[in-house]
Amino acid sequence: MRIALFRKLPIAVALAASVAGCHRQTATPSIDDLTNALEQTAEKTLPAPSLTNEQIILPAQSGNTNAQASDVIAAATAAGGVAIRSVNAQGQLSILATIPENNAQAFKAALRHEKPPMDSPAPTTTLIEILIENPAPSPSP
Repeated sequence: MRIALFRKLPIAVALAASVAGCHRQTATPSIDDLTNALEQTAEKTLPAPSLTNEQIILPAQSGNTNAQASDVIAAATAAGGVAIRSVNAQGQLSILATIPENNAQAFKAALRHEKPPMDSPAPTTTLIEILIENPAPSPSP
């Protein structure tokens, strides 16, 4: 209980500072002022929620990330699922795949270029985000 309190302490301090700042600006802060201050603090302090069950990061293959993305989409289809590609806010190629839960392990194995047998599709699915990440540039001497 005590550890959980300490983890939330920076958020509580940021919220209190935000409310205090709001109070200094006007003699009596309105509900709208407090709401705006809390929203701004939450946007800066709290992490964005994840929409997926899992995230897999694949290293980009030299020069042909579109072909690599097509391979991921083909693996999703072979696993009885569907996948779409897009570019996320950080400029990374992102593939969002919905895979039947009983084929999720086989799908992940296919991403590692292994070929286990696929089970038949099941009604329960797993949502997985796959990011194809370019390597960081090496520092200049």
